[in-house]
Amino acid sequence: MKKLILFDIDGTLTASAIGHIEAHAVAYQKVFGIYGSIFMIDFDGKTDRRITKEVLASLGTAEAEIEAKLPEHLQVMGEYYDSLKPYLKPKLLAGVAELLERLHGNSDILLGNVTGNLERIAKDKLEVAGISKYFDFGGFGSESDERSDLVKLAIERARQRGFEGNDVYVIGDTPVDVIAGNTAGAKTIGVATGSYSQEKLEEAGATITLSTLEDLRALDEALNL
Repeated sequence: MKKLILFDIDGTLTASAIGHIEAHAVAYQKVFGIYGSIFMIDFDGKTDRRITKEVLASLGTAEAEIEAKLPEHLQVMGEYYDSLKPYLKPKLLAGVAELLERLHGNSDILLGNVTGNLERIAKDKLEVAGISKYFDFGGFGSESDERSDLVKLAIERARQRGFEGNDVYVIGDTPVDVIAGNTAGAKTIGVATGSYSQEKLEEAGATITLSTLEDLRALDEALNL
């Protein structure tokens, strides 16, 4: 396989974060005994590990306690989100289904994820959205505080699946996605389907920006297809 394309999930493939926000809140209360919310910080593009640490630090929780209880916190998050699966209906963003089917059918392309979501939550989201068949590896928010590390992990896992090239693309909707991809040496495609405009994604250093993933002609040019 000659090209590796790594997709973010929230705001890039799907539109709904229902359940995920609640999973954070439930875990803060159950594990740390405090009320916490991701809205206490700027969380866009950050990994679940990093979000957890920043929220707890903002509430005055000692670093040693955070580190000691972090594994349990992440486990509770995953279990809670998993329990909501029957009720979740994440919405695929425009053009996603057609794009993934098209790319999946190209033998020169390998698809993966780079997401701030915990692996368990990411897989649940993909499954419920009906697109899990396109993805079987990635870099996940349970693995590092730094998103660029997740890109590197995903590339390593792609190598284990037969990817031999250096043509790597990261597609995401936040400046953090773009910066992480650039830091890891990938080309970056910023898509303005989340909270950030094409201009903001360009400022972050995106190789190319798109308004949506429906623009197949522009995507073909960006991916050299």
